[in-house]
Amino acid sequence: MSTTMRWITGAIAALALAAAALAAVAVTSRPAVVRMAPAAVTAPAHPAPSRAATRPAPEPTKTIYVTPPPAQSPAPAQPASAPAQPQLTNGPAVVLQYYQDITDHDWSAAWAIGGDNIAAQNGQTYGSWVAGYDTTASITITDSGTYSNGSVWTTISAAQADGSARTYSGTYTVGNGVIVSASITQTS
Repeated sequence: MSTTMRWITGAIAALALAAAALAAVAVTSRPAVVRMAPAAVTAPAHPAPSRAATRPAPEPTKTIYVTPPPAQSPAPAQPASAPAQPQLTNGPAVVLQYYQDITDHDWSAAWAIGGDNIAAQNGQTYGSWVAGYDTTASITITDSGTYSNGSVWTTISAAQADGSARTYSGTYTVGNGVIVSASITQTS
């Protein structure tokens, strides 16, 4: 097979993988990452005696990022296990990551970093906890700090899907890289 044909075959395979990733995004509404290695280039079995058989260097692996459409998906089932994440040791960083995960609709990550504890203290299940954010478009921490006992205080602004905003203040107890408990009240 000629080099051109191998390149075309590799390009078709890359398009097929990208189409599969788009299909996965459409089904899950989650970003998909597809890593592809180029098609292998092999030398002919019997090279021509008058030419030196040269083999082009393989191309590096390519990464294609596929972004999901901005549609809301129904609350997923409770995650079976917590996703592997590096553990945060700074209390404010844990709270910031929790709200970033909620803004990103990465429910399993937010659940693992303390959503399960906040839900439990409020008598919520995983599904009701996720549903509590169904009208929230994004969350921004507008002010935060730590008390002398190590607990974290924050003021957050929650932009709603209808364009309005709600403000909340809260105090969080963080231990071992996870929100252990929280006391959050709406202030406006």
